[in-house]
Amino acid sequence: MKTLLTIVFLITACTSFSQSVFPSLSPKGRIEQTVGLTNIAVDYERPAARGRKVFGELVKYDKLWRTGAGNCTKITFSKPVVIDNKKIDKGTYSVFTIPGANEWTVIFNTDTTLYGTARYDEKKDLFRFKVKPKPTSRYYESLTVDIDVIPNNAVVYITWEKTQVSFPVETETDKMVDIFIQQKLLTGMSKDPDEYAAASEYYFYMDKELDRALILMDRAIGIRKDAWYYRQKLDILEKQMKYQEAIDFANIAMSIDKQRTEWDLKTKQLSENEYRERIEFFKNKLNGKRKSIK
Repeated sequence: MKTLLTIVFLITACTSFSQSVFPSLSPKGRIEQTVGLTNIAVDYERPAARGRKVFGELVKYDKLWRTGAGNCTKITFSKPVVIDNKKIDKGTYSVFTIPGANEWTVIFNTDTTLYGTARYDEKKDLFRFKVKPKPTSRYYESLTVDIDVIPNNAVVYITWEKTQVSFPVETETDKMVDIFIQQKLLTGMSKDPDEYAAASEYYFYMDKELDRALILMDRAIGIRKDAWYYRQKLDILEKQMKYQEAIDFANIAMSIDKQRTEWDLKTKQLSENEYRERIEFFKNKLNGKRKSIK
């Protein structure tokens, strides 16, 4: 019994020791990013160059590559997206590539259980598209996947050594927001002023539909005279270069803030100073605009 216990202890100790001492040569990597209203995640294993030439040698040109090491690289979309003009349903897909010196093929496959490429089945491909490799200014020792957010859309980058490929991902965020605004806000169905204000801010920062942004902010103000709403309306008027309207509205907002019973005297004074500074700014802009017309 003592001998058996000793053997079990040694096996357990050796297993524990080996697990803690020897790290993975291709550690797991994961990047997850919220893009508009869509979550995009990539799970992959990150091989390192370790002094080897990667593309053209370690990763053969014109050969199927798992785009990582070990288990297949997987990309997940929480909502439908569009890639290379093709609509992709929400879900998880394996990502394979065929690297070339001047062009890569990116493959989305529906089999996410694969290890390596041995059991890869082309019949299970969702679709393929082409991308162009580009050189990078810095050296990437390990395979790196990154997701850059381009307001409500994204670009996925795959980089290793000094080579990078990328592809854009379009979400349906703008479409969903526009539908919500048209069906619930422009119809006056909503009674929540913050929804109108958020929609107005969305248009403002996307720099589109600014007239509609004003309508939405006026509806928010009609429900609740929030100080932030007034400042946001001034920002919209400034972006539209409607300086006289901005001056008139700033004076109205300043008089309303003076009457706020929930504010102390110092807060009222700070608000008044801010509005006076903006009024002066709008006057200078208005005078400059008039001179340019003459």
